Amino acid sequence: MAYVITIKNAGKLHEIPLEETATGSVLKQKIRELTQIPESRQKILVKGGKLTDDAVISSLGLNLKAPIMVLGTPDKDLPIGVPKKQVFLEELNDKQLGKVSQEPSGLQNLGNTCYLNSSLQTIFSMKDICKKIQEYNGTSNPLVKALKTLFENMSKKQDNVAPMIALMQFRSQFPQFAEQEMGVYKQQDAEEAFSQLLNSLSSVLEVDDLLRIGYKVVSKDLTSGEESESSDIALKLNCYIDIKTNFLRDGILNGLKETIEKYNEGLQTNTEHELTKTITRLPKYLTVHFVRFFWRKDTKKKSKILRKVLFPFELDLAEMLDDSIKAEKVAIRDKLRSIEKDNEDLVRDFKKVKKDSSMTPQQQAEEDEMKIASIKSKFKDDFADILPKTIDIESATENPSSVYELTTVITHSGISADSGHYQAFAKNEADLGGDSWWRFDDNKVSAVSREKIETLAGGGESDSALILVYKAKGL
Repeated sequence: MAYVITIKNAGKLHEIPLEETATGSVLKQKIRELTQIPESRQKILVKGGKLTDDAVISSLGLNLKAPIMVLGTPDKDLPIGVPKKQVFLEELNDKQLGKVSQEPSGLQNLGNTCYLNSSLQTIFSMKDICKKIQEYNGTSNPLVKALKTLFENMSKKQDNVAPMIALMQFRSQFPQFAEQEMGVYKQQDAEEAFSQLLNSLSSVLEVDDLLRIGYKVVSKDLTSGEESESSDIALKLNCYIDIKTNFLRDGILNGLKETIEKYNEGLQTNTEHELTKTITRLPKYLTVHFVRFFWRKDTKKKSKILRKVLFPFELDLAEMLDDSIKAEKVAIRDKLRSIEKDNEDLVRDFKKVKKDSSMTPQQQAEEDEMKIASIKSKFKDDFADILPKTIDIESATENPSSVYELTTVITHSGISADSGHYQAFAKNEADLGGDSWWRFDDNKVSAVSREKIETLAGGGESDSALILVYKAKGL
């Protein structure tokens, strides 16, 4: 019986048909034919570690829906002639080090377009959505087509990319972002741009399931005591900020309860109703919006709430869940905690290992990438083992637990949405501990620490978080 596995090498996917009795050596031969990587240089990551030559592929329990990572240098990329002097990481300048560390691409500012650049970098970091964009072959939405080309260029990790076509299509589809003042395009609100981009993607791609939050809404008439239930959905959580809001949790809870005035047919008059929301669905990607901007009639501008609001790197929404899903989510969360402890030991051991001075920077980078991928793969396999059989970890669009990890932050500096500057910060996926982040200041890309992210809580006119993107832990 023949079956097909998928490998991933240098950002490309290859399908390889195999017989049921095929061994590791057979697979390596087929990989060499496709990638030109000699068997001796192939590093193939499978469940449990590296693939051995005599291992029977069909007995490894591989998830055929998930690609297998293959690392290694093809023959065609090897230097010819006299070998060059070996260079070590410590000898590289910043630009050279960026190439080795696979520094991501920046985006050129095309005239007050930092609001769009930060939004694009954030969507690019949401790999499941980015994948759907890359698979788009339609023509009905020119903006999505432009995003596909743009993200392909960004994937090549060029120094910086000009998002000209994407900008033109974005303004064509949403003319409100083409507003000018004295012949110059005006600064715009990044949150509005981010939301409109997601709306455009949702119109042609199946991305809603990755973002959709479900609610149960209980409405209580404060005069009669009558209660009614309804449901609601949203693509983001709002963090409302008032004088008592010090933490993200406080602001989210503010948005889950409100008092409104509604008509009571029985009493034939308007009465106050208390609306209480509980969450019935948690998406894979959770977007949180700090509601910092409000309209001032005197200045006719969006002003900014500068208050400092602390946010966590790990967010647990258990207390906000509806009873219909809470017990199941919390049970998986508790099992996840146990897996995390084991993973922390592996991460700690990886960081303690001294670099091999006999390796070139490229070889060391490949070796580290392999080890990191192995640790991540084990964590994912262990997590999959504790999930109900009905949940496929590779295709899941809903968070099976209540826990999220922070992946991206869009910030704003200044006092008005119509001025100031927007930036994006994204977690470095190659860093196991979450200590390393990328800062996207238009075309300027730099590495920053976890401590820098902690300073983005606000409290002044400097960078303050406007949008947070969390990803379901374990997915």
